[in-house]
Amino acid sequence: MDKKKRQLLDYYYTTFTERSFDENDVLSFLLFIREDVQDNKVLKELGDFIVHRENCTGFVKEFFEGCKQIIDNLGKGRKQKIENLFSFKEIRNGFNSFFIDQGYEKMTPEVINDFILCNISLLQNVKLVTGSANKEIGHLSFAASSKELFLMGNMKVLHKGRFIPVTFPVLSVRNMYEKIKPQDENDTPYLFDNEIIEVENHNGQIIIAFPAL
Repeated sequence: MDKKKRQLLDYYYTTFTERSFDENDVLSFLLFIREDVQDNKVLKELGDFIVHRENCTGFVKEFFEGCKQIIDNLGKGRKQKIENLFSFKEIRNGFNSFFIDQGYEKMTPEVINDFILCNISLLQNVKLVTGSANKEIGHLSFAASSKELFLMGNMKVLHKGRFIPVTFPVLSVRNMYEKIKPQDENDTPYLFDNEIIEVENHNGQIIIAFPAL
């Protein structure tokens, strides 16, 4: 690694450890390390997904094709749980392993939480497409409950001649940022389909720019 690249990596490491970053820093970081994480599944796939968006490939594409199959099967009476694209643990391990390999210390759980939140924000509004004709099969939305924040997938299933909307979590993280009033006894997440949420940082504190709830 040349000296300038090391200087830039030092900047990102310090920004992360001090929790002074926002979604724009996460985007530039993932772009900066793209060539260095080809063997790091989590960072490679998240970086490629954010850059290519609806033109996703590899593991991410397979994940959403699997989700579509599971949702189609709901209309046939077959139920199967959809797991997150990556769990908190998987993202934590991938993120920390990159920095440890570069000679740095691992990050705290709070930093990982912030990092995932920024990824959720960066991926909202992505269209989900399939096949050579890029047929749209759904989209991604930011969602929030009192306890968790989500990147939510949205698709439809044909049941008894009607298309019924289905939502499912793609990424999720603990909500330790904004106080949100539960909208029902199940704490069903608020789904932001028409609004764009932004993750900002004010003096070392993560702020989520929500519309009025």
